[in-house]
Amino acid sequence: MTMYFSKSNEETTRALLQRIFQRSEETRIRDVVLPSTSGRVAEIAHELVPDSVKLTVVTHSVGFREPNGDEFDPAIRKLYAGSRHSLLTATHLFRGIDGAFAKANGGVYPPQVFATALRLFGQGTKVAVEIAIMAADAGLIRVGDWAITSGGTGHGIDTAYIVKPCHSIDLSLFEFGELIGIPSSL
Repeated sequence: MTMYFSKSNEETTRALLQRIFQRSEETRIRDVVLPSTSGRVAEIAHELVPDSVKLTVVTHSVGFREPNGDEFDPAIRKLYAGSRHSLLTATHLFRGIDGAFAKANGGVYPPQVFATALRLFGQGTKVAVEIAIMAADAGLIRVGDWAITSGGTGHGIDTAYIVKPCHSIDLSLFEFGELIGIPSSL
C-alpha cells in the first residue's frame, strides 16, 4: 500500500520510516538509504530501526551551503560511529563539477537535466535516486540488490521507493521496484 503525504515534517518522517522498516522486514531487504541534512532524520531512524536493517545515511557535503560548513550534527555523527550503519558525506551526484560550471557560466548540463526530470515526480524522488546511486558508488550498498531509498521536500522525508541501484557510470542498470510513499496535493 502506497502512502501519500500532504506535508514533509517530523510526523510524516516517523510514519514513513515505520512503513519503510515494515516493508524492509516483509521483503527481507536489509539496506535502507536515507537523506539527512542536520541529522534529525538520522536520529529518528536510529531510534526506530530494527536489528535486521542497515542504514546508510547520506548527508550534505561539507561546503554545501558555505565554505567548510558541515550542517550535520556532530552528536548524531558520533551516534553512528562504530555501529552497523554508515554515514556518507560526499559531493552530491547532481551537484558536482557540472553544477559548478552551470552556476558560474549559466547553461544546463546533463546532470541538471536528469535531476529536473526526476523532480517532476517530486523533490524527494530526485533525492531518493541520487542518494541510492551515491551509496552504490561508495560501496555502501550493492548494485543489483534491492534497497529502500528515500527523500524529502523541505524537512524530513516524504518519499520512499524500493530500487535496484546502479553506479553513476551505468544508469541503465537502475530499476524501480515499488513506490512506498510520496507527496500528494490531492
